[in-house]
Amino acid sequence: MKTKGMKYIYTIIIGLSLYILFCFKENIHFAGILAFFLTIGFFHLGDKVFKINYKRKHYAILVFMSTFGLLFSPLYNMYIHYDKILHLTFPFLGCILIFYIVNKTKLDIKTKLILTFTTMITLITFSEIVEYYLDQLFNLHLQGVFEGDLVGLMKTSSGELITIQSPLSDTITDLSLGVLGSLIFVVSKLWIFKNNKKI
Repeated sequence: MKTKGMKYIYTIIIGLSLYILFCFKENIHFAGILAFFLTIGFFHLGDKVFKINYKRKHYAILVFMSTFGLLFSPLYNMYIHYDKILHLTFPFLGCILIFYIVNKTKLDIKTKLILTFTTMITLITFSEIVEYYLDQLFNLHLQGVFEGDLVGLMKTSSGELITIQSPLSDTITDLSLGVLGSLIFVVSKLWIFKNNKKI
């Protein structure tokens, strides 16, 4: 059983390595690759320094989120709904990581879930603020939905970006999906807790 699991891990590592090599060869997406490794590195460092003792499944969640959020970032330009799917699912997965820490406290389950929810919403809001200032400083077009392909964003003949969703509308939608994803976690966790308690 362990051998079969290791085969899957090796396959994923090889696949990611080939993708990274392709990106370096084509000289694209360097920032996403760097952010991927920095995210995993800081997560591991925080785990050790604060003695959180995350399990393998938590690292798997982080690698999943970092892969689809950072390594596969060209997909943001290719599929207009890709970003929205991530903004719904990532808060749910993020809540799992946060709840693992909060669950070690002696608080009651409702307080733990409220703390998990508010922490996740704070992180989501902070990330949107960071996106705003990065756009203001470097014009990265992180806020808003624009038409594009694997190479980059598409422009009209006059040089304007083809806008599908304005930055403000995109931000509000992302925050709303983040709240929804976090609420799904809270409700599902509360439901599981109540059913286990009855048993």
